[in-house]
Amino acid sequence: MIASAIITSPIFENISITVIVLNSFIMMLDDPTRIEPDPFFENIENVFLGLYSVEMVLKIVGMGFYFSENAYIKDSWNILDFVIVTTSLPTALMSASETIRPIEEIELEGEPDSGGFSVGAFRAFRVLRPLKTISSVKGLKVLMNALFSAIPLLQDTMVILGFFFIILSIAGSNLMGGMLKSRCISVQTGINHEDDIICGGENSCPGGFFCGKTNENPNYGVSNFDNVSYSMLAVF
Repeated sequence: MIASAIITSPIFENISITVIVLNSFIMMLDDPTRIEPDPFFENIENVFLGLYSVEMVLKIVGMGFYFSENAYIKDSWNILDFVIVTTSLPTALMSASETIRPIEEIELEGEPDSGGFSVGAFRAFRVLRPLKTISSVKGLKVLMNALFSAIPLLQDTMVILGFFFIILSIAGSNLMGGMLKSRCISVQTGINHEDDIICGGENSCPGGFFCGKTNENPNYGVSNFDNVSYSMLAVF
């Protein structure tokens, strides 16, 4: 069968990998903070989506969808590909419907319909596309399968690691609880040093500043050893 010969060809595999790499590079260049999407990137995304759809159709035709022995849907990595492509199709359809709407409808459009689907929400599924590399590269697929098979064997190791995390967290909260709240404070104004210097122990404050206790920890209060929970986060 022609489709089966195509999908088993090394050229097809190389083209698939190249398309995935180029798509990942284009997604890095795109700016998701723009209010209005760039037409150039929208067109490029549609081209990549078309190529992914052609690849999926060729595999389904060449391998069969479900009933054959080596069917497309019976491989878990092909299921991942199928989900990635099918979740990207609504984005292209919605974008196309927005493009062909009459100008009168756009001008008379009021508040957005809160019950409708958001194109931006579907567009977030594009980040899954680089995962198609796993199904395209046979060696990478073997490595991922080996990794997933090794996870149950790591249970005892994870328990021991968690136990040491707890021990170190308790020690940290007892030895350094509240220490990261100490700051160099101006003697005249009572304001923290502009560099937010943590003092105490061997760290001394510059002239005109004294070491005082504040109510703030570094990194917006995240980095501290004031209790076991935050200590475990710091140890991790």
